[in-house]
This record gives sequence, structure tokens and C-alpha cells, in this order.
Amino acid sequence: MIAFSFGNECFNTPNSEEMIYLVMAPKALYASRDDFVSRALEFLDSDDELRCFWTEEFRERVYTPVSDKDLEWLKSRLEKMNQKITIVYEPVLSAVHLIPPEWDDMTVVLETAAEYILFSWGTSV
Repeated sequence: MIAFSFGNECFNTPNSEEMIYLVMAPKALYASRDDFVSRALEFLDSDDELRCFWTEEFRERVYTPVSDKDLEWLKSRLEKMNQKITIVYEPVLSAVHLIPPEWDDMTVVLETAAEYILFSWGTSV
């Protein structure tokens, strides 16, 4: 399992309030998507710099499908970072919200042929 935290330095502007967290791991290591999510949240909470609200906020998670429109919007967040970093991933087979999105903040689990990816986008405003 590997986690990345991207702040304003990745959004081509020094003043962005945006934040992206990515946690990725091979699907073969987990019994299910929910097993991956539980372990990913524990992993984030185990790090002093990434720890915040993960376990409590998502303890009552409800998996709901991500619309094509929301998935395209999430991909656009990654593309917005393209002047600083490049993220390459396999085509998404399925995408679900962990909890219903608020405002534009979204936390989803993406499933590709080989990986699970926890993708969280939010703002501090």
C-alpha cells in the first residue's frame, strides 16, 4: 500500500485550497473492496502527517455508485495537476462514493483490473 498527499503545490498555483489524497494497492492483497478501504483508512491514520479524520468519518461508509459526470470531474482534478506531476492508472472498472459527497468534496474508491485506489478530493474552505 502506498499513499500520496497533494496540496496546493500540485495545482499550479500557490494559493489553492485543494487537497488530494491517493492510496493505492494491488487488488490481489485484499479479500474485498471493503477490506481494502478499512486497511487504507488505518494506514492513513497510522501516519502523523496524513492522520486527520479518516477512521471516524468513514466508519459509517455507504457505497454508492459514482456517476459518469462525477468520475470525469475527478479525472479533471488529476489533469489539473499535470504541470507538476503525472499520474497514470488503468481504466476504471468501477467507482463508488464512500459517503455521499458534500459540496465538491468527494472520497471514492476506484477499481481497475489490478488495483484499488482510494481517491479523496476536498478543499479546506
